[in-house]
Amino acid sequence: MNSLEKRFGDKVRQLRTSVGMSQEKLANLAGIDRAHMGHIERGTVSPSLKKVSQIAKALGVSPQSLLDDA
Repeated sequence: MNSLEKRFGDKVRQLRTSVGMSQEKLANLAGIDRAHMGHIERGTVSPSLKKVSQIAKALGVSPQSLLDDA
């Protein structure tokens, strides 16, 4: 089963790695605990809209672009 959370996490991971950013750096830029960022990327938690916005800003993309493929 490919849940919404898993697809979202995969998208975040793909964008993060495409710009050569570590998970820890993304977490720091987004103001999110690194362990929580790991849960987001694995799709084991459902991030709030605020967290989606923080992640998008840290990656330099729109929140919508993170949600489009999820």
